[in-house]
Amino acid sequence: MKLLQKKLHILKAYLIGWFIASIIWYMASKFSSNTINFINQSFTNDTVIFLVTWISQALLYGLLHLAIDRFIKNRVAFYKLQVYSLFSQIITAVFLILIIFFSFKITKVISSKITILEFLDKLDGLWIVFLYALIVNFAISTIIYIDLVLGRGNLLKMISGKFYTPKEDEKVFMFLDLKSSTTYAEKLGHIKYSRLIQDCFHDLAIVNDYKARIYQYVGDEAVLTWSIKDGIEHNNCINAFFAFKDVLNEKSTYYQKNYGLVPEFKAGVNLGIIMVTEVGVLKREIAYHGDTINTTSRLEGECNRLGAELVISENVLNAIDLNAQYATKFEDNLLLKGKNTKVKMYSLKKTI
Repeated sequence: MKLLQKKLHILKAYLIGWFIASIIWYMASKFSSNTINFINQSFTNDTVIFLVTWISQALLYGLLHLAIDRFIKNRVAFYKLQVYSLFSQIITAVFLILIIFFSFKITKVISSKITILEFLDKLDGLWIVFLYALIVNFAISTIIYIDLVLGRGNLLKMISGKFYTPKEDEKVFMFLDLKSSTTYAEKLGHIKYSRLIQDCFHDLAIVNDYKARIYQYVGDEAVLTWSIKDGIEHNNCINAFFAFKDVLNEKSTYYQKNYGLVPEFKAGVNLGIIMVTEVGVLKREIAYHGDTINTTSRLEGECNRLGAELVISENVLNAIDLNAQYATKFEDNLLLKGKNTKVKMYSLKKTI
C-alpha cells in the first residue's frame, strides 16, 4: 500500500497535465489548417479521441517516469533525468510503431508488401504529435521537480495563494539532527562531510512511507511535518524515526567504507497549533511560526543532555497508541524562555 501511494502522486500529476494538454491540443486543432489523418474520424468522435489521447498518454508516460525512478537508485541531476526520459520515450514510440505496423500486416489492415517507411509516410502529423508529447512530458516532470524543491503539495498552495495571509493550523513536527556533527566535520573535512549529509538526507526519503513531509533542511538538521491525522495514525511520527535509523544501519557497510562511520541521528517530536503563511520577496516559501515549532526544537536540543535518541512531548505521548515494542520514560519539565508553563518531556526507545 505504501509503495502504491508513492506511485499515485506521479500518475496523478500526469493525468492532470495530460488533461490540460489534451484540451490545448483539441482547441488548437480546431483552428489549424494542418491535417492529422492517422486517426480515422469516421469511426469515432471528438470525445472518444479526447479521452483516449488523455488517458493513454498520461498512463504511458506516467509509467515511464516511474520506471526511470525505479531503476535509477542514486542521486541524478535533473537534466540527466530528462535525457533518460527522452531516450525512453523515443524507444517506447519506436516499439509501439513496430507493434502497430506488424499487427496491421498480420491482420491484413495494410498490404503485406508495404514497408515500414511507406507506413510511416502515410501517418501524416505523427511527428507533430510526438514532439508535442515531448514538450508536455518535459513540462510535467519539471513541475513535479519544482514541487519537490518547494515541498510536495506546496507549489499548488503557493499558486492558489492559500497561505498568502497567515492561517492557523495543527501539525506534528519532528526536528531531526545528526549526532556528533562537529566531530564528523573535523574528521572528514568539509567536502566529504557535505557528501555524508547528502547521503543521509537521500536515505531520509524512507519517511515518505510514513506520510511525512520535509519542511526544510538546515545544515545537518531536517524538519519534518505531518498533519495531526497522518502523524498519529499508526504512530507514523515515531515509526518514521526508527525506519530511518534502520535504513542507516542496513547501509552501515556503505557508510563505513566511504566515511569510516555509521551516522546516528537524534530527534524531538511535538504537536500543536501553529501559524502558517507564505513569506519572502526574493525567495518565497511557506513558513511555520509559533510555540509548537519552538518547543520541538528545544526537545531535540535536550537529547544530548538526557542521553536519548528521541524525545517527545506529553502532547505526543497522549495522542499516540504505543505498543510493547516501545518504552517511554519521563525525563524532565521543559521551561521555555519567556513562558511560565512547563512542558513534560519523555524519552522514547525501541525495545524490540
